[in-house]
Amino acid sequence: MSGKPTPDRALAGRRVLELADEKGLYCGKLMADMGADVVKIERPGGDATRDLPPFWRDVPHRERSLPFLYLNTGKRGITLDLARPEGRALFARLARTADVVIETGRPGDLESLGLGYQALAAGNPGLVLTSITGFGQSGPWRDLAAADIVVSALSGAMYVTGAEQDPPVVLAGSQAYVMASTFAAVSTLMALLRRAIDGLGQHVDISAEEAMASVSHICGVGKWLDDGIIPRRRGTGLFASVPSGAYACRDGLVYLMVNRPAHWKALAEWIHEVTGNQEVLDPMFEGPSSNRLPYRELLDVFITEFTAGFTVQEIYHQGQGRHIALTPVSDAAALARDPHLAARGYFVKVELDEEGALRYPGAPYRHSATPWRIRAAPRVGQHNHEIYGEELGLGADELRQLTEQGVI
Repeated sequence: MSGKPTPDRALAGRRVLELADEKGLYCGKLMADMGADVVKIERPGGDATRDLPPFWRDVPHRERSLPFLYLNTGKRGITLDLARPEGRALFARLARTADVVIETGRPGDLESLGLGYQALAAGNPGLVLTSITGFGQSGPWRDLAAADIVVSALSGAMYVTGAEQDPPVVLAGSQAYVMASTFAAVSTLMALLRRAIDGLGQHVDISAEEAMASVSHICGVGKWLDDGIIPRRRGTGLFASVPSGAYACRDGLVYLMVNRPAHWKALAEWIHEVTGNQEVLDPMFEGPSSNRLPYRELLDVFITEFTAGFTVQEIYHQGQGRHIALTPVSDAAALARDPHLAARGYFVKVELDEEGALRYPGAPYRHSATPWRIRAAPRVGQHNHEIYGEELGLGADELRQLTEQGVI
């Protein structure tokens, strides 16, 4: 079955070649789900990202990695060994048909193979090459290794995550890679928009560390740059929002965040109504969060007494009626059953051939005229014949020879 996207999509007609590890998989997914023809290029036998746990139905297998199945939806898949001259020649041919190349190798890796931006642009002046690395293509740290935990630490994100008395905590879900990929996707679209003006591509340089530092500006290094304040870990609370955090109810946890003066006033009046607490109405607590910062611990005592009298659903819905930012703290099972997400049709079912179907997180946005859509991730080399044979014009004998030689 062909994996080509249909023409009613936002990025229909755009071809993207993806040479990516964990740092860039989400970038390719974002573009594929918007309709780009994203061709995932793996080494023969499949990339190491197919071995990432956990596995579907707890059965370790290269076609059952749940992170892989999620991060590669909508893509077509081919295999290619770029260490071989024949592989590099095939890639150069593919690049002449592409609008974008996404790559996550170390700076200089593509140049060492004769496939750097200048070489690729010579055959395709409109090509956009998007490189995602830990620290960018230049500078004193460009050659340093950078895992998600390293980027999270150096960006300041880990410094403000966790309990005060404990060591820093890494964010769940490889957020540094997710942010780098998101910046890469947005920057790539900007480069394509620019190409529509002058016809020329460009080299997009994404530093995961810079991306992560910029998205944590409220509670990270940006707070120091803007206000001269060094944020600290506050457990579940947010440094720039007082009060904030997870509070215990009769049957679970609810998360509260207060920023605006009107929101604090509404919360204080509600606490007073329920508990009779008069002190919470003191004018010294009013105004922006910074006014309440010295009294965080005292306010937590007031709020803990208050939330203990409610169930999660009671305080959640009553809080909505009072325009206060309250939400249940759900585990994965509860999230999958969430009635609001069900009513919005958020989770979508994706058929995985004879293996059955999986429920996936749905669209992060909704386009009115160009619908978001996902398809199953490709199997190893699933589209080799379709892309090399039907589209590049290689004959059956040539394909067989390249396969036997381990080129594809």
